[in-house]
Parts: sequence; C-alpha cells; structure tokens
Amino acid sequence: MQFVQVTGLKSALSNMQWRRGLRAGLAVGVAMLVCLLLDHPMGWAALGGLQVVMVDNGGPYRSRMANVVTVLVGGSMAVGLGVLAGVNLPTALTITILFCFTATLARVLSQPLASSSVIILVCYIVAYGNPVHTRASGLQSTADFVLGGLWAAALTLVLWPADPFRPARNAVADVYVVLGELALLLPTAHTPDGNRQFNELLARLRGQIEAAQQAIAATPARMTARTIRARNLSVMNETADLLMARILRFAELGHNAAPTSVSQGTAIEAGDVMRGYLYAIPRHLAQVAAWLSASIDPIAPALRQRPPRGESAFEPYGSLSVERRRAAAHLEASIAKDTALDPGGHMAATLRESQLTFEVAYEAIRAIWSGVESRRKETAEFHEPALDPQPFPPKVWFDLLRANLSLNSVMFRHALRLALVVSIDVLLIHYIRITHGYWLAMTSIIVLQPYTGETVRRSGERVLGTVAGAILAALLAASIQSQEGILVVVTIGAMFAVALYTVDYAWYCFFLTPTIVLMTLPHLRDWHFAAVRMGMTSLGAVVAVLAMLLLWPERESLQLPGMLARGAAAEAAYLRAMLAFWKSVVDKPEARIAAERSLLAPARRRCGLTTTDAEETLDHALLEHAIPLNPERDRTERLNRAALTFTTYLRRLTQTITTLAATGSSHLDEASLLSGLATRLDTISHSLQEGAILPQLPATETPDNSPLPSEPLSRLERQISVLERSAGDIASIRIA
Repeated sequence: MQFVQVTGLKSALSNMQWRRGLRAGLAVGVAMLVCLLLDHPMGWAALGGLQVVMVDNGGPYRSRMANVVTVLVGGSMAVGLGVLAGVNLPTALTITILFCFTATLARVLSQPLASSSVIILVCYIVAYGNPVHTRASGLQSTADFVLGGLWAAALTLVLWPADPFRPARNAVADVYVVLGELALLLPTAHTPDGNRQFNELLARLRGQIEAAQQAIAATPARMTARTIRARNLSVMNETADLLMARILRFAELGHNAAPTSVSQGTAIEAGDVMRGYLYAIPRHLAQVAAWLSASIDPIAPALRQRPPRGESAFEPYGSLSVERRRAAAHLEASIAKDTALDPGGHMAATLRESQLTFEVAYEAIRAIWSGVESRRKETAEFHEPALDPQPFPPKVWFDLLRANLSLNSVMFRHALRLALVVSIDVLLIHYIRITHGYWLAMTSIIVLQPYTGETVRRSGERVLGTVAGAILAALLAASIQSQEGILVVVTIGAMFAVALYTVDYAWYCFFLTPTIVLMTLPHLRDWHFAAVRMGMTSLGAVVAVLAMLLLWPERESLQLPGMLARGAAAEAAYLRAMLAFWKSVVDKPEARIAAERSLLAPARRRCGLTTTDAEETLDHALLEHAIPLNPERDRTERLNRAALTFTTYLRRLTQTITTLAATGSSHLDEASLLSGLATRLDTISHSLQEGAILPQLPATETPDNSPLPSEPLSRLERQISVLERSAGDIASIRIA
C-alpha cells in the first residue's frame, strides 16, 4: 500500500465540496476585508474564521455548536498561553509540555475535543511564534481570533448552513429508493418478464450500494471515522444490503413454493390448483411486498432532509415504528394460518429477520438527525474518542481520564509523545531564530498521529503538498503588489483548500500553503517567506516521523489481535443473547418485540461496533509492512492477510446469527449446540488476546432432530471454523 496517495487533479476537482469551499472563502474574505478597511492586521481574524469553518461538519445544531464553542474557547486559551510562553525559554518549555499533553489527552472525553484538539494546539504554536509577546498583543490577537470565529459561526450556523454529509446522505437515500422498487417487484419475480426486471433492478441496486459506500468514504469530514453521522450512514448502507438479501430470500421462497404445492395436491382438482393453491404464495408475496414498501418508503425522504416532526416517528414507539410492527404481526399471522404454504416457517422467519433489520435502520436514522447514540465509556482499551457529543457528567469525565492516565493507554502515550515533540520543536525554533519558524511545530502537531502508518502517510502527503504549494506561494508573493490582491488570492485559496479538505489531503495542503503564506506575509513581495514555509514543514515532518519511530512506536498491527479478540467475544455474546431471547419468547408480539430490543439489538450492535473497529485498525495496519524502518515487514504483511480473512468472516458471522435468531427455537439440543459454538468463539478470543496457540477443538455437529434449518447452522459451523484457522495463523505468526 502506498503511503503518499494523491488523487488526480481532475478527479479531485470533480469531488470537491463546492458549497463548503465557497462558504469558507466568504468567511475568510469578509474577515480580511473588514480588517483591511480598518487598517488592522488580518491574520488572526482570518485564522479564526477558517478554523471554525473547518470544524463545522454539519448535522444537528447541538453538535455543531459544541464544535464551534470548543474551538473558540480552546483557541482563545491557546492564544493567551502562547503569548505568555514566549516570555522566555524555560516558561515556553513548561507551558508547551503541560498544554500539549493536556489538550491531546482531552480527546478521549468527547467528540468536540477530539476534533478540535489539533486546531487548538495550532493556535497555541502560532501565538508562541509571534514576535510580539505583550499582554496587549495577546488580548488583541485573542479578540481578533474570536471575532473572526464568531463571524464564521454566524455564517455556517445561520446565514449559510452547509452539510458535508449531504452527498453521502443522498447516495444512501438513492439506495433505498431502488430497494423500494425491488420490493414492489416481488409478486412478479417468478414470471419470465418480471424475473428479467427483477434481476436488472438487482444489479442496479448493487451498484448503488457500492456508490453510496464510496460517497461515505469520501466524506469523513477530516475527523475520526467513528463520528456518529458517518458510522450510522455506513449502518444504513449495510442494512440496505441485508434487506436486499431478505428480498432475495422472499423471491426464492415464492419461486419454489408453487411447484411443490402442485406435487402435493393429488387430491385437489387441477382447476382449483390453478385458481387458488398455486397462487397462494404469490398472494402472500404481494402482502410482503406491500409491507416492505411501506417500511422502506419513509427512509429515503428522512435521509435527504430532516423529517418535519424530527426523528420522533422513528422512535421505538413512534408512529412509523408502531405501524410497521403492527402490520408485520398481522402479516405473520396470515402466513401462519395455512401451514402447508410455509411448512418450515421460512417465510415467517424471513419476515421477522426483516423486522429486526428495520429496527436497526430506524435507529440509525434517529442517530443521524439527533446526533446521539447510546452512551458508553471509553477506557484505555479504546483509542477512539467518545461518540456522544453531549457533555459528560463530571463523574464520567473523571472515570475516562483515570482510565487513560497510564502508559497502557494509547492516547496517553500519544499525548506524551506529542508534548515531547513540540518541546523539541520549540527548542529548534528558539535556536534557529527564523521568522515564522512556528511552521516547524505546526507540521509536527498536524502530522503526528497515534499510530506509525498514519503518521508516515500524513507526513509524506503534507510535505508533497506543501513543497508544491510553497513554490506557487513564492510565485504569487513575488507578483502580487497590493493588499487587495493578497485578499483575493487568500479567499480563493481558502475556498479550494476547504472544498478539498475531505477529498485529498495532499491537494488540501497544496492550496492551504499559499493561503497561509500570503495570509501571514510580513510585507508585500516577500517571496522568500514561502521557502521558509517549505523548509520548516519538511523539518517538522521529519521530527514527527522520527519521534513516532523512536518514542513508543505504535504499530496498529500489534493492536490488531486485541481488536479481533473483542470481535470474537462480541459474536459469542450475540449467540448467548440469542439463546436468552429464545427462552424469553412468548406468543404476544409486544413481548417478543421488547425482548428483541433488550436482548438482540444491543448484542448485534456491539458486534457491528467491534467489527468496524477491527476493520479500521486493519486499514491503518496495512500501511505498516511498507515502512522502511519496520524490522518485521514480512511478518506484519502475513499478519494483516490473516486479519483480513478474520474481519471478513466476522461480518458474515453476524449476518448468520441474525438470520438464525429470527427462528425463535428453544430446543434443548439447539441450546447445547449453540452454547458449544459460543465457547469456541470465547476460546478464539482468548487465543488472540493472550497470543496463545489455539487448542484443537472438535467440530460441533448439528443434531439430527434439530428444528432449525440446517443451512444456517452449517454456515455458522463453517464460519467459526474459518475464524479458528485464521486465529491459529495469527497466533503462529506472533509466536514465530
């Protein structure tokens, strides 16, 4: 895998977020224009406007406001401390170590702090690098930063709200539009003409799902991929894939049922068969299609724009959810009336699977618009920030900090590493004595990531983009002869930089470099200033990479077995939750739904979260076998290949358990069999966590008198066997 991944210019321009870029250009340009008219320095006001626009990722106003307030408050504190730190070197080193460590470790507390900590540290180092360190200059710089940020906040929140996730939401909405059309074709899918249309629409749906996944991947908003909106859009896309599988299952049942019915109808007159029995299943398919369509139809409009009454209709007891469950109960009862039509209960089971899947989809819609998921604590085990943008109670904050105040915490080590690196940069700035040498520390702050692969890739892309941008900046600085010209070029540069922020990091750096160089130009036509930027950026990237390789080097391939272990443990818990669900199932639909929500839904969600975490860790780990200074490149590559198989089958296993859960059996032999499978998964988890060789376990055989369909059970056995083989490969690689 390449470290420096640069999109072609044509492709980058075609994927630009023009609305967001134009909004950034307006925010920066107006701030600079006002300062120019008042004969006031433009830098801090423009920086405040730019940073607020960058951190506003759309979504619920509550979370957007939290991001903006965090940047303004944290940035103001950073500017004041940066000015104070410039008094002398001992003070600078003390404040730098304490502030950088604190601001970085605070990322574990909440999403706004996680997304704003780097911006806050950039404000600190820019204030420190300013040649004037008086109280008056500090107050003036802080005021300019806040005023520029407030103007940008008014623009982004009130005057011109933009949503970088809109393309992804529309892409996922398009998936559900096609899915609804596919559901309507169910009654005719067994006819020659209908089958052709069904297959054509099926191919189109698969293409739409792939396009939506690409749109989601292209819109991370330069924040952690675990943001609430991004992850729930991914959930919606995966849910569409599951619903497509359910529709295919309904079509298969409808296609196979009629011929079987005719062969069993020896005592039925041929005319009666043609008039009634033969078409009984297609009639139920029409009812199923109507229920599926009614459940799918509200989803696309709710993804394109917030529902008029908010997301309350998608609540568990909201109008849409209640109506969908009531219709499903009537439909299941209608199917169950004639056991000859559905002797194995497969159609009823598939209907229940679909109902569970819609529960997930509706829950994701609520999270997308409310910005709130079920709250969970973060510990040193998890290196991602908290998902809930709402402030945590003090006790939870204290628990989070206490859990991460240890060298066992990835974020603690990263905070300590960053504090040391920036301190080294401060020493270099002090002794090099180059004007605006703070670009050295700024680069280190931005490119230094918690893990080695991401740090090296970010450094390479930033250096490449900055060197090219610095050449352009030198040419522009040498040719522009007025402040008005500077204002125009900076406005255009800010527009392109922010529009490309989520598209390609190297192109973002290319346009950001002349923007910042000209924004902070000491005097007109000082083209040498761009060369300083280029040299300091390169040096800062080198310092960051060396620190990552020498100070507690974090390789995500080393974290990967633990992430996979959590995935296997979550699957074991899902199996046990399914057994508990079967034991608690009663005849009343309301009680069944309550049991699904309290037992199955949390376990299924945990499986999705752990698998997503493992996949993201693997994505970063794939970079590491190409690191030149990695002494275990071959071993890392083999480990990543085994982990890729493991994560793939974790996804498949979750789907199989979800399918099996809908059958609702409490047979004693089945409980024993599934308990044995859960034990095997626990053994896999223990082997991965401890790095021990997996013991040889006998295969779990399906009882002959099993009331469950043999196909899902056989598939479950095969998938767990693959996980065992992959876990054994991982263990042998680690021990070798």
